[in-house]
Amino acid sequence: MQSIGSSLKQILRRSFLLSLMLLMVVSTLFIFVQQPSYAFPNSDTTKLTPQEKIDRAYTFSEGVGLEEEERQEAYEEAIEESENPEKAYEENTKAYRKEMQPVLIEKAEELVETVTGK
Repeated sequence: MQSIGSSLKQILRRSFLLSLMLLMVVSTLFIFVQQPSYAFPNSDTTKLTPQEKIDRAYTFSEGVGLEEEERQEAYEEAIEESENPEKAYEENTKAYRKEMQPVLIEKAEELVETVTGK
């Protein structure tokens, strides 16, 4: 009875080691398989004009079309800003100053002016 148990134990141990070795061999085979690259641009989409890209995006859904329009507008704005960076800087500075909240000191100055009547 003990000999059957010990032989069964050896068989299980050897089959376990054999399955581990087989798993290692199979997993190393997958390392050398080259996966397709999805980053390479498709020749169909690289030749489209901006309007064709927008139209194509609308065929998928309205949301995708709107996103494509916004992306195209941002691209065109970036091109315009790169042509005249000084003008873009001035516009951005003006917009920032309009959005900027008055600082506590400025509020205090206004209060002092209103109280003193200057």
